[in-house]
Amino acid sequence: MTQRVPAASQQVQFPIVESFTQGTVKNPHWKILGSARLNGGSLELTPNAGSQAGTAFLDASFSSSLGVTIDFDYSCEGDTRFGDGFSVYLIDGEQTTEPGGIGGALGYSFTRDGSDSIVAPGVTAGYVGIGFDNFGNFATQYSGTGGDSTPQPNTVGVRGSGSLRQGFRWLTGVQVPGGFRGSWDNGSHIQVSIIDGRLTVRHADQANPNGTLLIDDFDLAGSDGQARMPETFKLGFAAGTGSATASHRIRNLTVALPVNMPLEMSGPQTAKAGERVSYGISVQNLGPNDAPDAVVEGTVPPELTDLELTCQGENGAVCGTGSALEKLWLPIHLPRGSKAVINLTGTVDPQFEGRLTCTSQVTSPSRANTAGQYSDSVTTEVELPLISVTPVIVGQWLQSWPEDAKGWVISYELTLAANEQRVVRWEILFDVPEHTRTNPQQSHWYEVIKDGTDGSVVIATPDDSHTIEPGAPLTVAVQLLYPSQHAAGDGTLRNLRSTEVTRP
Repeated sequence: MTQRVPAASQQVQFPIVESFTQGTVKNPHWKILGSARLNGGSLELTPNAGSQAGTAFLDASFSSSLGVTIDFDYSCEGDTRFGDGFSVYLIDGEQTTEPGGIGGALGYSFTRDGSDSIVAPGVTAGYVGIGFDNFGNFATQYSGTGGDSTPQPNTVGVRGSGSLRQGFRWLTGVQVPGGFRGSWDNGSHIQVSIIDGRLTVRHADQANPNGTLLIDDFDLAGSDGQARMPETFKLGFAAGTGSATASHRIRNLTVALPVNMPLEMSGPQTAKAGERVSYGISVQNLGPNDAPDAVVEGTVPPELTDLELTCQGENGAVCGTGSALEKLWLPIHLPRGSKAVINLTGTVDPQFEGRLTCTSQVTSPSRANTAGQYSDSVTTEVELPLISVTPVIVGQWLQSWPEDAKGWVISYELTLAANEQRVVRWEILFDVPEHTRTNPQQSHWYEVIKDGTDGSVVIATPDDSHTIEPGAPLTVAVQLLYPSQHAAGDGTLRNLRSTEVTRP
């Protein structure tokens, strides 16, 4: 018998988070029935044994008005004869239910036998059931209204609204190469979203973290025979086995408001060691909800030093205080329709040769990101330049005379090394803070082409007598006059590099 409960009773707020990894559940309204149990750091719906059926049903409602996204990891492992599968389903939040049909009904719809009699009813007040069906019977006429006469293995299928012995119409399905075998090790993950009555299903794993669309924006609300979308939902998971068996397990469940936050990353494909390189990250919010706690995270190779991180918000986006030390981390208030542009700049280790890979992704603790691409990476191939330059600070002091040369002096030794062949004429270039210049009190043998007053220093060999031979580095002593010790900071020479001069 249908049991009606008040719409506002036991209603839970987003996000709903259950890891299922600790042997207990946070929400006391979970009903774990049949073969389902908390086992081995997961919610095990069925063991790898024959004729099993298990259900986990959250008998507490949540709003459907702003959309809902259901994310979870899964493990589905079994023998050669692999089945049946598992389902995610939603019912009217004003109702409660017992488990749905056994076998190919995957715990959602009703089950018929060969004589077309219903031998097991479906759930009460079901709105939609999404079956991840390895054996293929969820798509057949034996698991609800409509469907095929023969099994459709390795299919994600959708059955619509129904209650007990009526409805559960077959709506759509897509065959998935390889089906839904998966393990914790390969990071198998499912995301189900219903936004404005439209259904999207995405499958991801470690090899494809952005995921693959299995069902794209399907018009669930407008499908034939579909009941009006209720004001609230309740959530259930179910799985079954027969003569075909598998263990069906889930963990790391999050039910949250959906937000479409695509991310793109750009950067150089090639660079020279010692160069200063920049990576750009663009993240936006396409809706339908605000993301007040978006976070951009990523990896920064240790070969990038002297890092600078900037962020510019557009159309209401507000960048928080972030960091690029050890890893990239930046919080952003990202309202619907807004955008943030992030720039990460660093200097490549002068001695490094090989590949640098920077990564980034955008997430939210309270929202579910439904974007087709929420993470990205850039790999830069780094080659040694013709000339490598290595700086060392050998001394620093306060210079109090003459009057026009007062300031803080840092003395450097810049060691030039030829990486491939002899270099006859060369230049050293780097950037300096405002009001910094080469020390006019220093005597030197090289030519100062730019003394730093325009923000850059250029030093050059005056003739052909100071060559750089492979295996025989050349050291150049340079003193810089900073306006103060504070302005000098740690004395890092920005964008330091050396080039061969081919002009006369």
